[in-house]
Amino acid sequence: MASEVHETFLTALATELRRARIEAIVVGNMASILNGAPVLTQDVDLLVRDTPLNRKKLKRLAVAMGGVGPEPISGLTSTERIYGALVPIDILYDQMIGGVGGLKFASVRSRSHSEVVGHEMLTVASLADVIKSKTAAGRKKDKAVLPILHDTLATRRAAGLEKS
Repeated sequence: MASEVHETFLTALATELRRARIEAIVVGNMASILNGAPVLTQDVDLLVRDTPLNRKKLKRLAVAMGGVGPEPISGLTSTERIYGALVPIDILYDQMIGGVGGLKFASVRSRSHSEVVGHEMLTVASLADVIKSKTAAGRKKDKAVLPILHDTLATRRAAGLEKS
């Protein structure tokens, strides 16, 4: 993990996700970091199913993490953010950008793995799915990190940690 602060925060997040019974998948650059990529991030992205019950649970999660929300980031996306936590938490509902129609929750979940963080477990998206999503998003910041992610993926595949 890049820092003790992130590990402490991720352990607390994993604890609160478990307590709230929210099935969430860590995606984005934090998933890249948890997959061994030497990159940085300023937030944690979570992929969750969009249900009325999950939305209620996410409000309780925000309070438990010392924040508020989730609130819409902008009118251009369905992504919401939990503000005020030590690290911002972005909530993606039902799918990530990537491929035709996006990367749906069930398919991302089927390729994800569990990662120990502190004394807790987090479900983490495969690096291949993160790469698909960042490629599809096409933002400058995503394009900049792609060579590192491709190199990390090749290393993980050579070590048998990720399927081809």
